[in-house]
Amino acid sequence: MRIINFFITGAITAVLIIILNSTILLPAPLGKWLSPQNGLWQNAESVNHNYSADLSFPQLKGKIDVYFDERLVPHVFAEQENDAFFVQGYLHAKFRLWQMEFQTHAAAGRVSEIVGKKAIDFDRDKRRLGMVYAAENSLKEIAKDSETLTECDSYTAGVNAYIESLNDATLPLEYRLLNYYPEKWTNLKTALFLKYMSLDLAGSENDFEHTNAKSVFSSGDFDKLYPIIMDSLDPIVPKGTMFEKPKLQLKIPVTADSLYFNYKDSNTITEQKPNPNNGSNNWAVSGSKTQSGYPILCNDPHLGLNLPSLWYEMQIVTPTYNAYGATFPGAPAIIIGFNDNCAFGFTNAMRDVRDYYEIKFKDDNRKEYWFDSEWVKTNFRIEKIKVKGEPDYLDTVAYTNIGPVMYDKSYNGGRGTNDRYYAVRWKAHDASNELKMFTLLDKAKNYSDYLQAIKYLHTPGQNCIFASKHGTIAIWDQGEFPAKWKRQGDL
Repeated sequence: MRIINFFITGAITAVLIIILNSTILLPAPLGKWLSPQNGLWQNAESVNHNYSADLSFPQLKGKIDVYFDERLVPHVFAEQENDAFFVQGYLHAKFRLWQMEFQTHAAAGRVSEIVGKKAIDFDRDKRRLGMVYAAENSLKEIAKDSETLTECDSYTAGVNAYIESLNDATLPLEYRLLNYYPEKWTNLKTALFLKYMSLDLAGSENDFEHTNAKSVFSSGDFDKLYPIIMDSLDPIVPKGTMFEKPKLQLKIPVTADSLYFNYKDSNTITEQKPNPNNGSNNWAVSGSKTQSGYPILCNDPHLGLNLPSLWYEMQIVTPTYNAYGATFPGAPAIIIGFNDNCAFGFTNAMRDVRDYYEIKFKDDNRKEYWFDSEWVKTNFRIEKIKVKGEPDYLDTVAYTNIGPVMYDKSYNGGRGTNDRYYAVRWKAHDASNELKMFTLLDKAKNYSDYLQAIKYLHTPGQNCIFASKHGTIAIWDQGEFPAKWKRQGDL
């Protein structure tokens, strides 16, 4: 009998070992979750958790102190400016690592690595839009500016310093649940995050929807249903204000109307697109109209409500500036806030900077396409999508001098009918260095500094609000916007 019991308990033990160390029932082995030494219990924190610590990093050039207030907002005091960015990266990672990494995985079209084949279409969409291509172009621009490059390098080093300190017992909860580990942060990931924000704020368009509608309605009815400017719009600039004649004069083709496709190109559009209402409110009141005699600035961001929040509040103090406000986990600098001399904020410009062009290829090999009365050679980008538990998925994306061919006979994104080729032209593809703007605003002392800073804002276009303690208030609709004739790019 004892032998029988021995084999029964041995069999039960073997089955439990197999089950608890397998992913048959759950994304991660249940045994790892329940481990007293390294499991979920290690993520529990006391309400009165003490974050005090003395840390030493060889990357730091000077002394740096961080104080947490009663809301756990960090106040960073650094003797060297780039040390502050190192610590900012460390703090972002300590409190928001999974958020940072998952957002950049999503932007790069790498979600399939984490959740499996169900995300392949999502990943294909982001890669065909050219998110990594756009981030790479921005990174080239950042590399031209030694100050911004050093800032990014310091921030990246700070993120990686935290990642290197992790072990099985300190791994954030989300990684345990999904059974994977964080990878090293890079400057490309910072650029990807900023492109993720460009997609959220400057990626919305209705070109296919409008094309479908125009195949049904007359031009007159279409203009009434989808006006270029709402009749209820009350612009901040007084009506009747005289402006200089634009330096760039558009040459509108005589056949402009015939360039619009007048056919229905899809039946059901299922693509998940940015919320068209993503934007914000902001305003500034002159000191001549306030009781204190000083200007008041308010910025109310309307970005999506997430848990955790998209924002991370903090203060950065260096020998050259003292800035306080909201930061983006994934990028250095204070994004919206104030310093000792001025305040600054942003709302979305709501401009359409993403258009589609039908491409005519010479044949199905797509090696040449017709452009400006001649056949032009196509470039190709082989996208290798790693899929959890499955073989890699290869997707060949054709690149034209307009942009990547997002929709073709192998992928329509739920928008086209698979019998045409559409290249996407998006301003976020162009090289830019928006980080330079935020760094300059953090240090700005007056209107002139503000004006110099916002010149670096390319995409997404924003309404940049400003107020200084000297009494100046200002707003600029800043960005690089395509010059279009009426309805160009709407269809």
